[in-house]
Amino acid sequence: MSALPILELPILVLMKILRIIDVETVIPISLCSRKMYHLVKTFRDKSDTLRLKMDGIDLRVQLATPDGNYHEVEVVAGTSETAERVKIDGHLVPIDRSRKHHGWNTYWDDKVKGMQSIMEYLSDLFGIKNVTTIIVTRGTMRLLDILKERQENDYELVIYHQLSEKESHFILENHPAKVLRIEGFSHNFPIAKHLKSIDSLIVGSKLSITLDDLLDMDCVELVLMETISDWLEHRPYKPR
Repeated sequence: MSALPILELPILVLMKILRIIDVETVIPISLCSRKMYHLVKTFRDKSDTLRLKMDGIDLRVQLATPDGNYHEVEVVAGTSETAERVKIDGHLVPIDRSRKHHGWNTYWDDKVKGMQSIMEYLSDLFGIKNVTTIIVTRGTMRLLDILKERQENDYELVIYHQLSEKESHFILENHPAKVLRIEGFSHNFPIAKHLKSIDSLIVGSKLSITLDDLLDMDCVELVLMETISDWLEHRPYKPR
């Protein structure tokens, strides 16, 4: 079957086609050419609100749709001699668009730069102002500097990996996200000493926190796991 010369179609027909294609199809079509990118960006369906997530553990950038589906572009260290090359945020990179990956693999020498470039490309293509959620590890903490410059602290920061006290202190002092979901701080880390104001704090591991600490912190929402809550209930509280 011969390829459909989509750019030769009448503009009204092309507009209707671009408005009915799904998110999963929008991404590879936009990579065909600069002209196709601008056409897709202009005429795609804009009725759904999409969320952008950066996963520094699995090295992927995800688009989340309102129905809970995720469409992702992965960052792979190194290169591929057989993959085709496309331009992403000004960079010519190899990409594997086969269906077997449940997404698209892109190959980069610098994985953090790759994550940033994909994020910028998708946010511009889909008109997404801010990244909603970011997960970081020791190797991808540079992403926090990128988001800080781009959108200050307006995002959810997720930390699953164990961090040293120095790393934990650095994050709280320099990247106090509005929403912090943590499982990677050491159990005796004095979080209240370094975190004075936050919209939402979700703690999924043991953490040294007292009732006095909770009163000191300007925290709108605090979510503790059951084991931590039990531990708090049995801590003696001294009125001030």
